[in-house]
Amino acid sequence: MKQTFSFDMLNRIYEERRLANRRLLSARRAEVYKSVPEYKKLDTSDSAAAKIDINRIISGDTEYSENIKQDIYDTAEQKRRLLIEHGFSQDYLDPVFTCTDCMDTGYIDNMRCHCYKKELLRLMYKQSNLDKLIGEENFSTFNIDYYPDNYILSDSDVTPRDNIKEILKYCRNYIDIFGHERGNILIYGKAGVGKTFLSNCIAKEILDAGYSVIYLTSHQLFDILETKVFRHNEMDDMSKGIVSMLYTCDLLIIDDLGTEMINSFTESQLFTCIQDRLLAKVGTIISTNFSFDDISRHYSERIFSRLIGNYKLIKIAGEDIRIKKALK
Repeated sequence: MKQTFSFDMLNRIYEERRLANRRLLSARRAEVYKSVPEYKKLDTSDSAAAKIDINRIISGDTEYSENIKQDIYDTAEQKRRLLIEHGFSQDYLDPVFTCTDCMDTGYIDNMRCHCYKKELLRLMYKQSNLDKLIGEENFSTFNIDYYPDNYILSDSDVTPRDNIKEILKYCRNYIDIFGHERGNILIYGKAGVGKTFLSNCIAKEILDAGYSVIYLTSHQLFDILETKVFRHNEMDDMSKGIVSMLYTCDLLIIDDLGTEMINSFTESQLFTCIQDRLLAKVGTIISTNFSFDDISRHYSERIFSRLIGNYKLIKIAGEDIRIKKALK
């Protein structure tokens, strides 16, 4: 039976992570105690810290407090020197964390840590099989031979193959600069020319670089948003996880825009999504079978203007690759 995604799974991952790191620290301490008996003596009940009279500190005995501080500092220095003298790093017995930013709690000041978001997406990908999909569809398997080289496109002076070469060049540069510039792309063209395949290629590279990526068809996106707005109690954990990161993940990919039921609700939600992500300066890639004229005809002027003004417009030309593969 397929395991269903749950936030409990995520919490268990962090519990196991903390336990594993505590065990690692315990093993390191045992190693040091065995190799450096002097360190163990300093680290046990004979240490200055263990002899503190808390009542004298509370009573305001400043001289005593200063002496204690000095004793603790001196003991720490002795420990540091002992570790170095015996071949250990001076931080060998410091607390161990997989993520030093949140200290393996998953939160920083009640906000989800970047490591939590990354782990959340990893679990969602695993449950949705998206990891398998983008593993199969990547730049190494992108075959430009499917794009004709025997005619010139009517709206340009290049062949479909030369066109896709330029597109691939742009996409690789998009990936290279993603660390300091989160751009937006609108990929359009008729069905079967490789728009989704290209989006998956970009998604894999961005994921491999350690960034957060959410990939949704337009149907999935608006189904989730409709449930959030009108039937919040029906949302499953995966949908809640997507919504929590929809406007902040490093890259959002919306596939097959225009296949959803276009109405006032989907239009307003699409505009909010586009606008909020522009304001957050995070990347968005949208693919659609609509032509440029179709987009302007089916969507509001404010959506159209955002796409024109803030997205790189990429038109993929060619023939239906799925038909070509089937004929082979």
